[in-house]
Amino acid sequence: MPARVKLIVLDLDQVLWDHHDATSLKPPLRRVDATTVEDSTGERVVLRDGVEDFLRRARERGAYLSTCSWNEPEKALAVLRAFGLDRYFDLLVIEPHPEKDRMMERILNHFSPMGVREEDTAFVDDKEEMLERVRRRFPGILTLRFHPEGDVFSFSDLGKILLGD
Repeated sequence: MPARVKLIVLDLDQVLWDHHDATSLKPPLRRVDATTVEDSTGERVVLRDGVEDFLRRARERGAYLSTCSWNEPEKALAVLRAFGLDRYFDLLVIEPHPEKDRMMERILNHFSPMGVREEDTAFVDDKEEMLERVRRRFPGILTLRFHPEGDVFSFSDLGKILLGD
């Protein structure tokens, strides 16, 4: 892992999974297979390839992990739990508003006593506007757009950048 990255902060929708808005899901959720969860209407959420392996390797290398997601917390948490991914995260920040700079402030304040600084942090999101909002407030954070036209679009590539794989 690059020496500067001690904290990896991940968005959920369109990053960890392919679904655009976990808030729109209708409970209860049902695990269909290792990479698919379905809500009560049959709407599916598919986990991105390599997510769990990336999270496990990040933890093994000593990185802290957090989420930074604009969703209704109970619905996004239900998806994380259904996939069994909640156990990898040190902090789950999921709030029903788009002010990810405010969420990032909470995250940085949480990890500051552990020696994590803005410059030690990477933030991954699919939306350029969210990355820009965080960049303006915290210019030292490494921001990566997870998108076909962005910086990275696979957890294999993200591992190369953040974990040195």
